[in-house]
Amino acid sequence: MINKSQVEQNNLKILDSSQVLQNDKDQIIAKLKELLPNVINSDNQLNTQALQDVLDIANTTSNNQGYELTFAGKGIAKAKADEPTIKELKAELEQSKDFDNTENVVIRGDNIDTLKILRANYTNKIKMIYIDPPYNTKSENFVYNDNFKKNEEELIKEFGLAEETQNFLTNVYGTRSHSGWLSFMYPRLKIARELLKEDGVIFISIDDNEQANLKIICDEIFGEENFVACLPTIMNLKGNHDNYGFAETHEYIFVYVIDKNICEINKFDVDESELEKWQEDDYGLWKEADTLKRTGQDASRINRPKGYFPVFIDKNEKIYVTENDLPENRNDTIIYPVNDNGDELSWSWGKRKIMQENYNLILKKTSNGFSIYKKQRPGIGDLPTKKAKSFLYKTEYSSTTATNYLKKEFGKKIFDNPKPLPLLKDLIILGLNSNDVILDFFAGSGTTGDAVMQLNAEDGGKRKYILAQLDEPIDEKKEAYKFCTDKNFEPVISSITIERLNRAGEKIKADIQAEFDAENSKKKPNQEKLAELQEKLENISKLDIGYKVFSLKDKPCIAEVTNDGGQVSFVPKNLREKTLDTLANMLCATCKPLHTKIETLITDKLYKAGNEIYLLGSVDKSQLEIFKDLKINVDGYSDLDLEDFLNLGVTDKDNVSVVY
Repeated sequence: MINKSQVEQNNLKILDSSQVLQNDKDQIIAKLKELLPNVINSDNQLNTQALQDVLDIANTTSNNQGYELTFAGKGIAKAKADEPTIKELKAELEQSKDFDNTENVVIRGDNIDTLKILRANYTNKIKMIYIDPPYNTKSENFVYNDNFKKNEEELIKEFGLAEETQNFLTNVYGTRSHSGWLSFMYPRLKIARELLKEDGVIFISIDDNEQANLKIICDEIFGEENFVACLPTIMNLKGNHDNYGFAETHEYIFVYVIDKNICEINKFDVDESELEKWQEDDYGLWKEADTLKRTGQDASRINRPKGYFPVFIDKNEKIYVTENDLPENRNDTIIYPVNDNGDELSWSWGKRKIMQENYNLILKKTSNGFSIYKKQRPGIGDLPTKKAKSFLYKTEYSSTTATNYLKKEFGKKIFDNPKPLPLLKDLIILGLNSNDVILDFFAGSGTTGDAVMQLNAEDGGKRKYILAQLDEPIDEKKEAYKFCTDKNFEPVISSITIERLNRAGEKIKADIQAEFDAENSKKKPNQEKLAELQEKLENISKLDIGYKVFSLKDKPCIAEVTNDGGQVSFVPKNLREKTLDTLANMLCATCKPLHTKIETLITDKLYKAGNEIYLLGSVDKSQLEIFKDLKINVDGYSDLDLEDFLNLGVTDKDNVSVVY
């Protein structure tokens, strides 16, 4: 193991994925010092008065007159998000599928640690997050244990949270404690926001128990201005008649984006029956949309005087306007924006747009003369699309459909309350583009991964998923427990997640093959359909149905050991056993996605990923010289002699980082 003090003495850069947040803070402080040197003092403390003077702000506030949700443990929850993790990744080859080639990832373990690990190499890289967190119902107890450990006492002191800690511990562990649930969710959502791209979006399933509180903390974390929708989602049309007063039929899905000015929510493709509503002219597909007359409270001539002018129709039913409001021909028809009651309204288009885009208008004869409507057109080169409604309902969104689907997949009821596959597919269509990454850190039965593979099979997309699931023990009385033990799986929820992904991928391939075989076996097969299915089979052969599985383990560290004679020594602890583990964690520390392709140059010693070299052991100078212009990352936990390596002189020190 390379001593960090030796690294510092040689002025080499140290990379540590667990310290990525501190590194970011240091960069921010350095930037502030560069831009506003009088705002940060020599102790790196912020001079708020100086900042106030520079920005010419009359007053600063600690939200004395603002609006926020306070709860027991909020300070601790914020500190929890900033606290470095002591965990790292451990590759689980036996549980993985096509480890070397797949771009999908499954991480077993507490998602707070998983999120902190991903913070190093996925900050601003995730396009979409979907989560279905615990709902905090009467029948639900938290499996996640966010108690502060002994080695976190310093954190409590650092943030001045001793008094709040006591309040937190005495208040959050009652039945259905709102404070406990919020303290649990806050740090996870805070880190989740950091992972999203600038055009990223998050979808959160929730029910009435915590939806009001969730809305407030999401407004705080993502910004109230970035709230998109609260979507009631019908999960049980018959309703749950055990509820008081009303038979509950729905849950909610909150939608937030990082920046409304950048993020675009996708639209659904119109199905074949919808296409019948569309016509085609010289400019492409169109269908009748709204009337050209403005409607609503602001539609009157008084409110919009510039929108009140005559529109003319010539004998060939051409629509036009003139600057002087006089017709080109004496017999042309004149239309004003007036409703059936004679109220003077306004046009929704101005004169210039009517003249330039009269081909996007439709003239319809009525009993009173003519009415003018607008044409709705699809995006150029696309099928007509439709915006998702703020109320989600399809029969296939039902909880029963989801349960039956999984039951058919496993031959028995294997999971309580799985999310419906069609619902996840639709959400992914709305939030994810065909080559992006989706993260689900409450993966459950793995519906999100299943949905990603199905959509890729349907349209040839290259979507990738990262799923995180706690190794939650399965009750011995459950069918899932027997299933796991019969299959020699560990009886934990993550085993179900992984097996669901395995079966789902194989099923996708088998279903297409079966459909092709059925058509091909007919006496007179439909050749057009056969060709279509053959193309699908070729696409399916390239489909990524694999997944890299990682579990969490304690990071290597230096432990203080005292022998019987009272002598103190320092020894490495929790050292990595496999090269694959080392490479995975070095990828994290060097900000590379976990699906990055790694080239083996010298087994267990020298590897290449992108334009960077990963050195895990001693090699000859000749073996390194060819990479002298590349960045070299040295494994800090290796037995490599740092001085010997530097004496090789193969590259400048600026190109060398030591990774812990």
